[in-house]
Amino acid sequence: MPKLKMPRKSPDLDMTPMVDLAFLLVTFFMLTANFRPEEAVAVDTPSSMSQSPIPTENMMTILVDSTGKVYWDFTDSKMRIAVLDALGKRIGWTPSADERMKFTNVGAVGVPIQELRTYLGLESAADRKLYDKRFTGIPTDSTNNQLAEWIVTTRALFYESTGMNPLVALKADGNTNYSKVAEVIRIFQSPGIQINRFKMITDLEESRM
Repeated sequence: MPKLKMPRKSPDLDMTPMVDLAFLLVTFFMLTANFRPEEAVAVDTPSSMSQSPIPTENMMTILVDSTGKVYWDFTDSKMRIAVLDALGKRIGWTPSADERMKFTNVGAVGVPIQELRTYLGLESAADRKLYDKRFTGIPTDSTNNQLAEWIVTTRALFYESTGMNPLVALKADGNTNYSKVAEVIRIFQSPGIQINRFKMITDLEESRM
């Protein structure tokens, strides 16, 4: 008796659930991913023999590049937004959600407070870097000491949130004129701020042994 041959038929596979799952995964990673910060200020730090680790949380860093430009940076994104909002009030400006998001990812900031709105309104990191070159950093002179305002605002908001002062670090380029570094240290120690203990960020010098 001849064998019955079953007709061959390609199996039907409904891909709709797989497509839905793929979109769900993409959405999840977009919402949970951390944006990569923009390129940091180039600071060629001097070397030292200290092996003290650099904290990665709750630290305010004041940077001075080789030309003497002063920048402000903070590790925590929520605190960065709080500082931006507080400084925005000073110039009658309320940052948008997009501007706040940008501020959490721009890294060190070195423009006058009144230029923050224009700075964050630029579309790309390249545009912000070009705009940054128009200024001499955060003003530190006695008639317009905005660096002191950045520091006081950051410390006050951090203390209000945590009940303690943030860690403070000074990161200066090895080729920076010492007078500029000394000026920043004087601001640290000025009345109303009085930061007498702070970290100096350097590169670890290789052992001569």
